[in-house]
Amino acid sequence: MNTGQTLLTIGALILLGSVVISANRSSIQHGVVLQQTEIGVYAVSLAMGRIEEATGRAFDEVTAPDDSGNTDAATSVSDFTGPLALGPESGEAYPDFDDIDDFNNYSTIVYIPGVDTMKIHSVVGYVNTSNPDVFVSTKTWHKKLIVFVTGSVTRDTVKISSIFSYWWFR
Repeated sequence: MNTGQTLLTIGALILLGSVVISANRSSIQHGVVLQQTEIGVYAVSLAMGRIEEATGRAFDEVTAPDDSGNTDAATSVSDFTGPLALGPESGEAYPDFDDIDDFNNYSTIVYIPGVDTMKIHSVVGYVNTSNPDVFVSTKTWHKKLIVFVTGSVTRDTVKISSIFSYWWFR
């Protein structure tokens, strides 16, 4: 083998090495993107699950069914729980919440084997229809539930919200 063939062979090996390294780098980045996507799907599912769970509850403590299953109608916003008292009432604990605002400042940690450990935190407050993005310090016919899901390895926090309104049809 002469010098020209040796240089050509060395050049080919360098080119092959750079192609292999580039392919490996791309494969690793693709794996990270897939993992982040999977974690994101889990986070959205957990947040939507919390919202769906709250949807099955009464609007407020005064409208929650009593032990015999009867419910009272609220005829004025003054009947509702005050904004500073939102949260579980004395003696209430998850999973026995009976109204939406019991989820205020409620956090849980969910471990998903092989994926991540995720913290689900929810906040509830009253909102006005004119500006539903801002909690108000007065009682209204509308409560907003915001659910935050953060993971131990994710960079992002999933934030999903839903507004619940009190309607009573007679």
